[in-house]
Amino acid sequence: MAKKTYRGVTRSRRLTKSEAAKYRKIRGQVTEEIPPAKSSPEKIAIAKLRAMREAKGVTLSELSKRTGMTRGNLARLESQKNATLRTLRRYAQGLDCDLEINVVSANVKKKKQRGAAG
Repeated sequence: MAKKTYRGVTRSRRLTKSEAAKYRKIRGQVTEEIPPAKSSPEKIAIAKLRAMREAKGVTLSELSKRTGMTRGNLARLESQKNATLRTLRRYAQGLDCDLEINVVSANVKKKKQRGAAG
């Protein structure tokens, strides 16, 4: 998703340079304090499955026949980014793929990040 650029306009008037600078500084501080949201594992899995489907040239109609799910449900799954594990498994099987789930301790993940940064 592209980052929106700030245009320096309020509802009724254009901001002065000093006002715009002040608000840019505040936005920068907020961005530092509140990191961007992480993608959920479900969203990542669905995006990967869709990319695999498109790379293989499989249409939603073809996948519908392979999985027994309706084309509408498959399209909704790809757009809503929310699914059950059972649905993801059926989708993967329709593409002749396996769905693997991995659980990693948050502490181990943080140590790896610190080790790579240092």
